[in-house]
Amino acid sequence: MTSRPSAVVRFSLFTLPMLLAQGCGGGLQVPEPDLTPRAGGYPAAEPAVIALPISLSLGKIRAALSTSLPPSDSLTRAQCVALGGAVCHQYVYSRDSLELRMNGDRVDLLTRLRYRGRVALGGVGGLASCGYAPEPMKRAELHAATSLYWRNDWHLASRNTSINVALPDPCEVTLLRVDVTPMMRRIIDAQGERLRQQLDSAIPALADLRPAADSLWHTMLRPFALDSASTTWLSMTPDAVLLARPIGRGDALATAIVITAYPRATLGARPATVHKPLPPLGLATTQSGIHVPVDILLPFADLSVRVTQLLRGDVPEAGITIDSVKVWAVGDTMVVRTSVRGSVTGDLFALGRVQYDPAARHLLVSDLQYTLSSESRMSRLKATLGSYRIKRALDLATGHGRLDVGTQLDSLRRQLSSQLNRPLAPGVEVSGTLTDIRIAALSTSASAFVLRVVIDGTARLVIR
Repeated sequence: MTSRPSAVVRFSLFTLPMLLAQGCGGGLQVPEPDLTPRAGGYPAAEPAVIALPISLSLGKIRAALSTSLPPSDSLTRAQCVALGGAVCHQYVYSRDSLELRMNGDRVDLLTRLRYRGRVALGGVGGLASCGYAPEPMKRAELHAATSLYWRNDWHLASRNTSINVALPDPCEVTLLRVDVTPMMRRIIDAQGERLRQQLDSAIPALADLRPAADSLWHTMLRPFALDSASTTWLSMTPDAVLLARPIGRGDALATAIVITAYPRATLGARPATVHKPLPPLGLATTQSGIHVPVDILLPFADLSVRVTQLLRGDVPEAGITIDSVKVWAVGDTMVVRTSVRGSVTGDLFALGRVQYDPAARHLLVSDLQYTLSSESRMSRLKATLGSYRIKRALDLATGHGRLDVGTQLDSLRRQLSSQLNRPLAPGVEVSGTLTDIRIAALSTSASAFVLRVVIDGTARLVIR
């Protein structure tokens, strides 16, 4: 008895005991291979995390505060009376630069003043002054502090704002040594209150990140082609959009827009675009980095249609017709069921292995062989539908049996790179680079071969 090739013997382990053909005419009965799904199944992918850091200069706040508290100014008599009291006649000040610094989410403002004033002395007549020559101007310090947080409308806001005024020099009028420091404090306190109001109103104008987040969100909702033939599509499927807590050092504030998603790539027709509004804002802990696991799917249904179309035109003079070809898999084993009718009617089964070649960056379909039961019926078909024909159709349907994953990965890199380097909204653009792209696993789901790709990179948002 002639021995069979080892590959066929290997695949026979998957078959049920051979059933004898029953019935009359050209009926063909071949048992379906018993491929019990493995425990555990297809592992769920971790979410993709795309964190885009943003650096915001505090210069806008400093400019707004400078308007409220110019480098030097004086009060008219009416203004002086309104703030300091009936005896107030004049108040003049000059200040140093506004020192604006951040520590965590806390903004600190310090400015040093020098001031002088004149008062009317009731019952005595005339005017008295402090801080005028020959004595130096009196010193004062204004210190403001506030905490930053994100409002639901994507603007910054401040809370727990405090203002402290220090007057290290007493203001005693030169005549009678009358201490008018309390009156001067009231005036400087009023300046501090105006500064607090300006600070609270300037901070929301520092950044509105909703346009940038909305543009990112809707871009990620749209599938885009990974190849020039538009046969492979990437759907990012965003899930949530978050903002990192505003923190900073020195005169800059750092935050980040963070989007979580569940991307996957599919072969075949363009997936439908999902329309979802920008979700409510959440708070993120991640500040930077791009980590994107992408599942590249080769759907069994799509592969089955392709192979069926190819085989229908590839069986000449056989007296049979290919009704359909169904492809599925369990683990790394591909199952191909070919349904024929005509001079012989029934189903034939072939098995093969699917594996990834990291050197060539190809998905390989190899060792395709009929099961023993199917092969024993092949004489009924005069060897017209040999396994080599099915293998050839699979080859054509999957890029000559070597699905060119490397080309898709290169295209994926180019497409994502273009998405990471473009304008998002007026005055807002994204700039980034991909640092690594690698194959993490090859497995099967209930409906497709799945190649898991992991992409890492960095990017940032630039706000002009």
